[in-house]
Amino acid sequence: MRILAYCNRIGKYIVARDHVSYNPGVNKKQLVPLLFIGILLLAGVAAWQGVLRGGKEAASSIAGVVTIDPALASKVAPTDVLFVIVKRPSGPPRPLAAVRIDHPKFPQPFEVTNADVMLQGSELKGVVSIIARLDKDGNAGPAQPGDIEGEYAKNPTMVGAKNVEIVLNTVK
Repeated sequence: MRILAYCNRIGKYIVARDHVSYNPGVNKKQLVPLLFIGILLLAGVAAWQGVLRGGKEAASSIAGVVTIDPALASKVAPTDVLFVIVKRPSGPPRPLAAVRIDHPKFPQPFEVTNADVMLQGSELKGVVSIIARLDKDGNAGPAQPGDIEGEYAKNPTMVGAKNVEIVLNTVK
């Protein structure tokens, strides 16, 4: 038979002749991509956990500054309230975390931490979008006519981002 030319008989078993031996060249070729994928996965997990950004404390906050477009600076009233809002980019519309700043002075520095998380048991981690809103009525909630909004130009970003610059440039 023609098939038996490629097989060996070992006792009552018939095994393929070419697939029984150890070939270190083939195994090295398979090992290198697996190691590369493993290193990439570990680096991704480390970045997600904030290890590469200074540890858990640094990775559980977002800091930066909010400025206002000079063309809209005249619309700022002393009673306005600034909200810096952190959301999941593809999640529900409700904020993950928010900071309220009464009587903001521009440029206004901000920091959002785990203390600002809205849902108990949640924490700041992973990929988020950052938005700032100058609210005319001071009530948290969806933007109302007359509110001025802006978002971080590099949205979505990782928690742990520093030097986040948001320009308020859109009137609702």
